[in-house]
Amino acid sequence: MNLNNNVGSEYPLISVIVPVYNDLIRIGQCIDSLVALSYPSSNYEIIIVDNCSTDGTYDYLLEKLNQAYQPNVRLIKCSTPGSYAARNAGLKIAKGDFVAFTDSDCLVSENWLTNLIEAWYAQSGEVIIAGKVEFFSDRDKLTEQSSLDFENIFSMKQDENAKKGKCITANLFCSKELLDKFTGFDERLKSGGDVEFSQRVVRAGGRVVYCENAEVLHPSRNRNELLVKRKRVVGGTWDAELSAGGIKRKLRFFIGLVKMFIGRTKKTLLLPSMSLTRKSKLVWLLLLIFYTSLSELIKLQLGKETNRV
Repeated sequence: MNLNNNVGSEYPLISVIVPVYNDLIRIGQCIDSLVALSYPSSNYEIIIVDNCSTDGTYDYLLEKLNQAYQPNVRLIKCSTPGSYAARNAGLKIAKGDFVAFTDSDCLVSENWLTNLIEAWYAQSGEVIIAGKVEFFSDRDKLTEQSSLDFENIFSMKQDENAKKGKCITANLFCSKELLDKFTGFDERLKSGGDVEFSQRVVRAGGRVVYCENAEVLHPSRNRNELLVKRKRVVGGTWDAELSAGGIKRKLRFFIGLVKMFIGRTKKTLLLPSMSLTRKSKLVWLLLLIFYTSLSELIKLQLGKETNRV
């Protein structure tokens, strides 16, 4: 056990940090789910970090917080582009002994914080708790069936992430002390900073532990959003290691892209419950994602800047 007490006898202060950039509609829904948590409202704070939105998100939140939300919701601005810079800005003012992260387009389950802290108490040592991420179809946009299939089969598998010593910030929880010790996130990265942080912790002897019942709901991305995300992921890898790496490192990354495409295609074709039509559409999407990854890699090699969003 990490501590002698548990969540049943004491509710430690938790800081929930949510970065937001041009997400006017969904951030309000996210905050609504956060203020409705079963965890005692006096024992957690919500820190919303606006990353210089240009769509009116900040003004909307300022008005909404003044009118509707309880005092434990705080809104700040971060002028450095990138979600990891925004998360680090939130960490600098966080008062909690623990920190939970989620994204502006996510909805948290009612017992999210309670189950996360209970999972932490059940462990020992330096631990990151990786909560479950489940997908739902967003009614405010057109989401293709192939995109929903992709998300449910391949995206944000936190149980698999934890086994590999990884965790994503859609649902990441740990002590503030651990974040301070490892100096938070590498804010130079446009994507993958959460995985990079968790792997630093694991290499130093820490662990990532999966928590099934600390669920966060994430809207399924449509095809265009998946392709944009793929560019950002490749860009994050480029910033983290490929830009300074030699030809052998870049070749290994390319081979990894090929293996991922082949492996996902094989898994799709072997699915017993999916129709042939759905399989063919999903394979076509996998091919588009592979092409987008390869194209972005070539453009970055030729001098293109990495995508912010």
